[in-house]
This record gives sequence, structure tokens and C-alpha cells, in this order.
Amino acid sequence: MVVLYFIFFIIAISFESRDIKNRNMVMAFACTVLAIAAGMRDLSWSDTGVYMISFTDYTPTLFDFSFSDRPLGYGEKGFYFLAVCVKTLTDNYHIFFLVVAAISFIALYKDIKEFSVFPLVGLFAYIARFLIGRNFIQIRAGLAYAILMISIKYILEKDWKRYFILVFIAWLFHRSCIVAIPLYFICNWIKVKKWHIIVGVGVSFLIGAFGQGFMHALVEDNASDLNIGIRYTDAGGEKRQLEGLGLLNPMIYFQCILLFAYTFLEKKLAPISKYYYIIRTAYLYSTMILICFCTYKVLSARTSSMYATLEFAIIPSLIYLFNKKNRMFAFLATGIILTGIFYLYYSRSA
Repeated sequence: MVVLYFIFFIIAISFESRDIKNRNMVMAFACTVLAIAAGMRDLSWSDTGVYMISFTDYTPTLFDFSFSDRPLGYGEKGFYFLAVCVKTLTDNYHIFFLVVAAISFIALYKDIKEFSVFPLVGLFAYIARFLIGRNFIQIRAGLAYAILMISIKYILEKDWKRYFILVFIAWLFHRSCIVAIPLYFICNWIKVKKWHIIVGVGVSFLIGAFGQGFMHALVEDNASDLNIGIRYTDAGGEKRQLEGLGLLNPMIYFQCILLFAYTFLEKKLAPISKYYYIIRTAYLYSTMILICFCTYKVLSARTSSMYATLEFAIIPSLIYLFNKKNRMFAFLATGIILTGIFYLYYSRSA
């Protein structure tokens, strides 16, 4: 996995630092390789054994299944139906993993192509930050969030029907996607300005520092309504899934730095992408959730990271501001930072 990561690092820098054509073809090839790697992974990865047993021993074919069935290890009916469809064709769990990975990376390819000014760097940022946690471990989230990112374009177009259809489809694969519902209204009803962002982050830090009693009560009272698994809350959570790092979580400050850089360079960045203001608002939403729920580990990570995925658009756009002469240094500096983040996630999962 580490070797594969550095190969993509070299490819991203080599192709994006020059005016080389056929980037989309290279990215499609890269996504194919990543999908195969994710689909053919061994059972040593967290959660993979549970998904394997669930598919091989507890998933029926289309001729025997019912939506009232309770699949092993998860509760989302969309993911279960996908498993049933694959099980009708084969008992091979690697084929099932390949199908899930293929759908995820097809959606991700469309996402990055639509939103990122440097697609290969965007893909590299995704690999560093999210690949292991989503496509090798939490494959339901990886699939759901890739689908969810497609819906962002419909916020700009004010096409609420398509937006909420995609949110619903994503929710069928991972329940945390219910968090996406307010974003449509926030983006269309509130013109988020710089002072909103500063105040929003500041208030979130106050809640993270002093308001955790209120946040814990809020989670416990609404866990069932929000489809939050009890093992991620105080009511039934294990320590390894429940307790977060609080305000010591380094990802809080990583996201804040990106958010403020993306915000205060508005005049230069807004002309680059028609999605600038939507991406900024979504990333603010993500960062505030991360800070407010910082004492929860899995719950905070799941709910906040869906729109943190937009780093595949934010990071390349910041690099784009450098002139061509200095852009290579920006690529290398970004690569070093992302490599540190990749190592952090990889060492935890190993």
C-alpha cells in the first residue's frame, strides 16, 4: 500500500506540473488500479472480515431475500440490496468488494473531474486523507460519500429534486448522510460571508471546550431519530469507538488552516470555480461538526468527514494560485504534508 501511494505521488506531480494532455485517462487508470487494490485486499484490514462473513454466510440471493432481513454488521438496506444482487451472481466476496470499490471510484472520478482544477492532485489528496479509512475499511461510507459529492452541483443549479434524490440514495448506503439535508438550505438561504465563518468556528471551539455536557445530552436524546448507532454514543459505546481526542485532534487544526486559507483568498479563488462558495460553506459545515463533536471519536469522524472530502477541490485550487515557475515547490510541499497525514492514518490501521 505504501509503495502504491508513492507511485501515485510521483504520477500526480509529474502530470500536473506540466501541460500534459490525457489527464483524465491517467486518472481513470489510477482509479481502476485503486478499485482493484481495494477489492482484492486481504482480511487483515479492519471490518473486512465482518463484511466477508456477512456476505458469504448471511446474505441471501434475490430469490430469498426480504427488506425486513437484518444483515450482519450494518443496517443500511441499500448496501444490503447491493450485496444481495452480487450474491445472486457469485459467492466470491472479493467480487463483492470489487463491485463496491468500482462504484465508489466511478463516482469519485466524476466528483474530482467536476470540482478539481488539478484532478490528479485532487485524487492524491483523497488517497492521503481518506482512501484507507473509506475504501479499505468503512466501505459503506466510501461508497455513500462518493455518491453524495455528486449532489453538490445541484445546489448550485437549485435543483432540489435531484439533490435530495442523491442524498436519499447515499443515505441508503450510509445513514450518516442524513447530515447532508441542511446543507441545501444553508447554501440557498444564507449568503455565508467571512465573518460568519470566523464566528462559526469561534463558537464551535467554545462548544468543544465548554459545551460537551450539552452536546452529549443532544446526541443521547436524538441518537435513534438520527439513526446514530448506539455503539457510538455514551449509552452503549466502547471506549475505542466513543472517546475522541477532544480539541487535541490535529485534524481540527488542519481543517481550520485549509478553511481560513480558502476563505481569505476568496477574490483569487472564486473566479477559478463556480462551486467556490458552496464548497466553502460545505467545508465550514464539516469543520464545525468536527469541533463541536470533538469528544466523540467515530461519531465526529463520520459526520464531519463527508464534506471534508472536498479537500480534493480545495487543495488543488490553493496550489493553482502559485505561478507556473513556483508551482512545483507547491506540489512538493503539499505532497510532504499529505504524506505525513497518510502515514498517520496508515500507522493507525496497520
